[in-house]
Amino acid sequence: MINKLIDDMNNALKANCYLAALSIALMLPDICGKAAYPKKLVGERYIKWFDENIGAYEQDPDKTCLPHLNGALVYSLRNYFLHQGTPTIDKVKQNIDCFQLIIEKQNEFDMYADESWYMGENERGYQVNIRRLCLVIGQTAKWYYEQNKEKFNFFHYSIIDKRT
Repeated sequence: MINKLIDDMNNALKANCYLAALSIALMLPDICGKAAYPKKLVGERYIKWFDENIGAYEQDPDKTCLPHLNGALVYSLRNYFLHQGTPTIDKVKQNIDCFQLIIEKQNEFDMYADESWYMGENERGYQVNIRRLCLVIGQTAKWYYEQNKEKFNFFHYSIIDKRT
């Protein structure tokens, strides 16, 4: 099922359906977190899995405390977007004054960037590129699944494809 979701996410990106792709991307840490930490609460396992597998590699090596992708931020985006239809975060909890999502068409090298900045003396801003977020989460979830297939024994589903 993970591979099917990732394929659908990538197809949504190719069709420029960015919010559909984002919806799927934000589900993947839920699924992988359940596989990794089945006894933890949803938010705890989501954040822990994300931070261990993605967030640890996103942090600013100079420790300047600029905003970056981390489990709490992405979990906040997941909650607002999937449950309220609002593509934002809890800015107070994340200590971010300006949060924005970037929609960018596919480029030649399939490389995209987020952007963090200080505004004025104490204001912090963060832009997340939807395409980059989808690709990072999708590739990491696919890798995690391939390395830990035995942990995904909770998948019980049946999809009947009548397109052919």
